[in-house]
Amino acid sequence: MNNIKNKILIILILFTIFSCKTDLEKIRALSNKEELPDVIVENLNTNYSINGSTQVILSTPKAYKYTSDTKQYTLFPDGINLRFYDKNMNMHSSLVSEYAIYYEKKKFAKASGNVVITNLNGSVLKTEEIFLDEKEEKIYSVVPVNIKDKDGFEITGEGGFESNLDFTVYRFTDVSGVKIIKDEENKELTGETSDNKKQIK
Repeated sequence: MNNIKNKILIILILFTIFSCKTDLEKIRALSNKEELPDVIVENLNTNYSINGSTQVILSTPKAYKYTSDTKQYTLFPDGINLRFYDKNMNMHSSLVSEYAIYYEKKKFAKASGNVVITNLNGSVLKTEEIFLDEKEEKIYSVVPVNIKDKDGFEITGEGGFESNLDFTVYRFTDVSGVKIIKDEENKELTGETSDNKKQIK
């Protein structure tokens, strides 16, 4: 009987030591200043301007801002919702994703996870990763993208694409991997031309 009690006691002691060690590791990680954001904002809604011509309204459940020497960016772990407007505040496109990171000094952002871009005319782009370069005023991707307009005209590009911020003019960077589908004609075509640029209407 004593042997059983001793074994149970040893197990409890080992479990306690392991739990304390795990908690201590968590505390050490949290106490590391480099791992902690300088600013945490929940339910953020803000607006800013891109080169004075495009206005952007950003909404997100959570934002982490880092300003240390080794980390200078804002992280959106629960995703973002961006709405793009012209100078007269007429909305022309929107972007949503499950995750995003923004480098303020570089004026550069990456959005990933079920990225969806929609323009005012009803065209919808879907991909898993997109980059937004504010200095160049362009959006681009290097992974497969699918674009479908309101009339059912659909294009899938395996090698990524590039677009203006309005998402009204775009081109595919690898024309050999472009598939064009028109629902009304029930056809599939593979893009072969070098001028693979489309004006979305």
